[in-house]
Amino acid sequence: MTRTVEVADPSTHFTGDSRPVTTSDRHGGDLTAVVGQRIPTADGKGQLVFFWHGTTFIGWDAVTETDSIRRITAGPGYFTVTYTHYAAKDPMCCASLPPVTITYAWQDSGRFVPSGEIPHHGDPIRVKLLS
Repeated sequence: MTRTVEVADPSTHFTGDSRPVTTSDRHGGDLTAVVGQRIPTADGKGQLVFFWHGTTFIGWDAVTETDSIRRITAGPGYFTVTYTHYAAKDPMCCASLPPVTITYAWQDSGRFVPSGEIPHHGDPIRVKLLS
């Protein structure tokens, strides 16, 4: 996770912010998801979901950070991620819109397919994986 950095500030990286959630891939393997938190952070904002198939890192829920992830749950072959949802003028303390839940379904092709769009608040902050 520490190899994931902000494009505009490579000194900012990510660390695990929650317990990993693991489920079956429906074919004898495991899928794991964990929330990664931007470090450093003054407000606890700036998160990504990191996905693994077995021990292989698959990728993130997006190539831009989201403000806040409320929870991850799982079932065979999928994860559901609930995101805090802000209106355009909401302060960071107080999201006024209902949370958005997206299902990430595992495909036999080796990737996750999301059921919708991740909500963003303000300008998106892009991330990349350092080699």
